[in-house]
Amino acid sequence: LLEGTHPTCHPVTKRVRAMILEGKVGNLEHIDLNLPISHGLAGRTVCSKTGALMSLGVHGIAILRALTGEQPRVISATAHRSKENPAVDATMSCNLRTPSGAAAHIGCSISETSSGEPTMFTISGSEGMIRVKEWFTGQGKSSNEIALEQFAECGERSVERVDNPVNRDTFYFQWVGFVDEVREQERRQDMGLPWSYMRRTGPGDAVLNMSVIDAIYRSANMRPWPTTSAPPAPYDGIGLSKL
Repeated sequence: LLEGTHPTCHPVTKRVRAMILEGKVGNLEHIDLNLPISHGLAGRTVCSKTGALMSLGVHGIAILRALTGEQPRVISATAHRSKENPAVDATMSCNLRTPSGAAAHIGCSISETSSGEPTMFTISGSEGMIRVKEWFTGQGKSSNEIALEQFAECGERSVERVDNPVNRDTFYFQWVGFVDEVREQERRQDMGLPWSYMRRTGPGDAVLNMSVIDAIYRSANMRPWPTTSAPPAPYDGIGLSKL
C-alpha cells in the first residue's frame, strides 16, 4: 500500500523537518500551514465535491505530523460551508496542539481566489523562524524556497532552495519512496504479507492521519466522511495489518 499524503515525500518538507531536528529554531512553539486550492493537483472540480479539509487539509495534517513527529490533538475548528454544496466545507480553519506543547494552525480553502497562491509554512521557535512557500505541483511552478530567520545574538536571515527540477511534483517523490520500500522488502529475508514497513510509514500512518481529520470535522460540527470501501485483507484488521 502507498499512502496518499504525497507532500510529506517532497524534499522541501523533509528539509524543514531536518532543520527542526537540527535546532535551527530552538524549541518548537508554533506551526502555521496555509493550503490554497492550488495545492490540490485534482483541481477545484474534484475539491468542490470533497471539501477543503478532505481534499487539502488531509495533506496539511500529514505535513504537520511529519514536521513534528507527533500525533496532534484538535483544540478547535471552524468551517464555512460551500454555497453550491452545503454538505462540504469551502474553508476550514483548525487549531491543534502536539504532546510536546507546540501549537499549530491549519487553514485550507477551495476558493478560486487562492488558485495562484503557493502552499505556505511558518514554523516558529524560541530561537528562530522558518518560512516556506511551495506549489507542490511541479508544472514549472516549484519554488523550493526555505527562508530561515534566527534570533540569537545579532540575528541572521538566510534563504535556501532545495535542488528539485520544477517539472517534478510530489507524486514523483512518492513513487521514489515506494520503490525504495519495495527494494528494501526484496532485500529482507522475511519478505511477505503484510509488510513491516522499513522506509515508509505505511498504512498505519494513514489511519492516524484520518483520525485527526475526523476529530476536526466533529469539532467544526460537521459529520466525518463514512467509510465506503473496507480495506482488503490483511489490512482489514488492526492485529493482522501491523497498524
